Amino acid sequence: MTRVPRLITAAAVALALTAGAARAADLTWMGSSYAEPANKPAVERMIAGFKTSSGLTVEPLGFAWGDMQKNIFLKARSNTLPEIVQLQERWLPTVVNLPTLVDLNTVFGKEKLEATFAPEALALGNIDGHQWGLPLFSGTVGMVANKAVLEQAGVAVPKTVEEFKAALITIRDKIPNSVPYPMATKNNGSIVLDFMIWNWVFGGSIIDDGGKAVIDSDASRTALAFVVDLVKERLAAPEIDRPDSRRLTAQGQSGFYIDAPVTRSFLRDFSGKGEAFDANVLPMAMPVLKGGDKPVSVQWGHILSMFAPDAKAVPEDAASKLLAYATSDEAQTDFPIALSALPTTKSAREKVAGDAYLSNWAKAAGEPRPNEVGIWSNAAELNQIVGEEVQAAMLGLKSVDDAIAAMQSRLSDSMAKAKPAN
Repeated sequence: MTRVPRLITAAAVALALTAGAARAADLTWMGSSYAEPANKPAVERMIAGFKTSSGLTVEPLGFAWGDMQKNIFLKARSNTLPEIVQLQERWLPTVVNLPTLVDLNTVFGKEKLEATFAPEALALGNIDGHQWGLPLFSGTVGMVANKAVLEQAGVAVPKTVEEFKAALITIRDKIPNSVPYPMATKNNGSIVLDFMIWNWVFGGSIIDDGGKAVIDSDASRTALAFVVDLVKERLAAPEIDRPDSRRLTAQGQSGFYIDAPVTRSFLRDFSGKGEAFDANVLPMAMPVLKGGDKPVSVQWGHILSMFAPDAKAVPEDAASKLLAYATSDEAQTDFPIALSALPTTKSAREKVAGDAYLSNWAKAAGEPRPNEVGIWSNAAELNQIVGEEVQAAMLGLKSVDDAIAAMQSRLSDSMAKAKPAN
C-alpha cells in the first residue's frame, strides 16, 4: 500500500521536471544558420535582442542545411515541431501541407505585410495568396570569383562561356592541385541549381510555365555536355557540394563557383582571415553564350515559418512577436548583413543601401529568375530526378543523350501529378 503513493509521487516529480524542461524557454527557433559557425553569432545576437525588447526567451536548434528538411518532417510526425522554423525558400512546396503551418496573413494582415516588405522578398513565402513564411534575408544565386586566384593565374573576369572555360584551363595549368571551378557534383539540391543556371545560359529550360517537362532539347543537351566536359577535363571535380566549393575558394584552390551572397561570411570563416578576406570575394555576372545575352541568376532567400496548434495564431503570441522582431529594422539591419545577404524590408534596405558588396552582387545578378523546379508541389522528386541524371552523366555512367532522355521521361511522369506551388 505504501508503494503506490511513492510511485505516484515519483511520476509527478518526473512530470514536473519534464514540464519545467519544456518551459526552459518561451519558444523554440529551428534553422540551419544556427548550425553554421560563421552565422551562429548573428542568430545569437538576434535572440538576445529579442529577449531585451520583449522579455521572452528562445531556445535555438541548429541542423545542417542538408538535414533540415528531414528533421522538419521527423518533428512533424512526432508533433514536436518548433514554433518558428527557418526555411530555404525552395523547401516551402514540400512543407506547405503540414497541418500546423500558419498563414501569416491571418496574423499580421496582408496589407501590412505588403507595405512592409520588398515585393520580390515577400513572394518567397507566398503560395496561392497565402503567406506561409516571412522573408528573413534574400538575394540571388549566381557566380562569385576569388580575385586573388584570378590574379595569380593572370586571367581577367570572363564575360562569355568561351572566356570562362579558357580561364579555367589557365587556372588548372598554373595553380597545382586546384579545382578551377568547384561545380556541385553531389547533393541533388546543389546539382540542380548549378545545372539549372547553365541550362539557362545555353537557352534551355527544365519545366516550362505550364508545367511541361522540356529538358529534351538541343540547348539542354549542349548545356549538359558542357558541364560533363568540365569534369572530364579536370576543370571541375566529382564529389563536390557547396561547402566544399566554399572551402576550396577560401583556401585559394578555385577561381569561380556558384553561390548565394551569404558566401562572403563562409569565406571569411573558412579562410581564417575574417573580413580581411573580403577583398578577394568578387561578385560577377554569369558568363553568357554570346555578346548581348542577359546574364542569369536564381531568385533566392530564407523565410521564417510559424507552426501552431490548429494552424492558428495571434499577434500577442510569443512566436508572432519573434517574427515581428526578426523583421524589424533593428534585426534586419544586422542579421542579413552579418550573413552577407539583403534585408527584406523596404525600410531596412534603404538604411543599408551603401553596402558595396551587396550593391555589386545586385548589379551582377542580371536577370534573376524563379527556381523553375522549386515552384512545384513535387519539387523534392524533381530535384532528385534532375540531380541523379545530371550526376550520372558527369560521372560517365550515362551518355548525355541517355541522361536527357531519362530526365525527360521521369520529369514528365512526375509532372503529370503535380500542381504549381505558387
